[in-house]
Amino acid sequence: MVRGASLSRRLLLGAAVFIALAMIVATVAIGFVLRHFVQSQIDQRLDTQIIFLSSVVRPAGDGRIAISGATDGPPFDRPDRGWYWQINGPVNTLRSQALAGADLALPALPPKPPKPPPKPPRPEDVTLDGVRPADGLAANGMRLHFRIFETLAGDIPITIIASAPRAAVLAPLRAALTTLAISLLILGAALVLAMIFQVRLGLRPLQRLRASIADVRSGNAARVPEDQPREVAPVVSELNALLAENAANLERARAHVANLAHGLKTPLATLSLALSTRKRDADDPREALELVALMERRIRHHLGRARMAALSGPMRLRTVIAPRLSDIAEAMQKIHAGRPLSVTLQIDPDLAVACEQQDFDEMAGNLIDNAFKWARSRVVLRAMAAGPEIKLSIEDDGPGLTEADIAKVLQPGARLDETTPGFGFGLPIARELAELYGGSLSLMPAKSGGLAATLTLPGAAASRPA
Repeated sequence: MVRGASLSRRLLLGAAVFIALAMIVATVAIGFVLRHFVQSQIDQRLDTQIIFLSSVVRPAGDGRIAISGATDGPPFDRPDRGWYWQINGPVNTLRSQALAGADLALPALPPKPPKPPPKPPRPEDVTLDGVRPADGLAANGMRLHFRIFETLAGDIPITIIASAPRAAVLAPLRAALTTLAISLLILGAALVLAMIFQVRLGLRPLQRLRASIADVRSGNAARVPEDQPREVAPVVSELNALLAENAANLERARAHVANLAHGLKTPLATLSLALSTRKRDADDPREALELVALMERRIRHHLGRARMAALSGPMRLRTVIAPRLSDIAEAMQKIHAGRPLSVTLQIDPDLAVACEQQDFDEMAGNLIDNAFKWARSRVVLRAMAAGPEIKLSIEDDGPGLTEADIAKVLQPGARLDETTPGFGFGLPIARELAELYGGSLSLMPAKSGGLAATLTLPGAAASRPA
């Protein structure tokens, strides 16, 4: 499909093509019917003349034939008009006055199937059984249409021929087809105009829908009006659902950003001021200042990404989690290569979350890194679908945490063991990102005695085949 093509133009073009084809088919069909009708009228007139001639021809002795009475009525009394008749007997030939003594030059006829000798026609007959049509030329070159009938005059076999000018068929047919073509052109134009009106009237709700969406975008309205035609109503419902979802995500993102900003900005500013005003003879504060700057950059970076993910809407994103978790676990094994740690992955390869890939890597990476830091011998990663959500469980066999410790480690900057590398922001950031996507993060003691972190995220719909 061509990008930017007009919907109304496609509808009108399609309608015009179909109307034109319909007009052509109608013209051909009606022309065929008219031709058959006109031809039938001419043939019926010629057959009537043949029946009349057969009723007045009689034997005249010695195998000759003759006619009693007048036989050259209109239009067979006009010379050079193509309306002729001729009766061929075994001895003599009878002709219409219009032939002026000349003979009709008959074209070659197909062989006649063997049949019993025909009976003389009755005057009340309208059509003849056994009459054969043919086309040929008159002596003056005029195209003629013949009707040829073989019968008996008494016991003498005769052939009666009647002809009409081919123009008698073509001229009225041409006049009728001309009138028909003009009428069909007018009808086609009227149909196209009606289609233009119908398309414009039918697409008017889409124009109103576009204006309503523009009002939402400009801030003049919060929702698209629900009063829409039945065909457009499902689209409007989906649009309003999307707007409501985006508004909720935006509000959630603003709340989380505000909470983190108020919770982190003041301590960081105080710490930075205290370190920058220390005396020169004290410990060099540059390392601490760099650490503070690094923490602030990371917080801004992750909050900005989280905000963008929330504004984009999780339902439009899709990340298959099996390969991402496998890559993260492999990287952690390399980092902790000096420790005998085993990793078990129990993950359906088709599971996918409605989450941006970098954000999922950030959440899963923080949780898996935390598990590797505290695990004694093994880490287990499990993922399963729970209705519309995906639950990722990360368990270790480390020392675990108490309920008080769990509440503490989810606060930004809180650390239980200062000897372990880290800044205390991994778990809070993972929880913040999960909540921005409509999910959650929970910590609880694992069955193995360590810690079990459960990351819940909305599931993504299956990808459509290309």
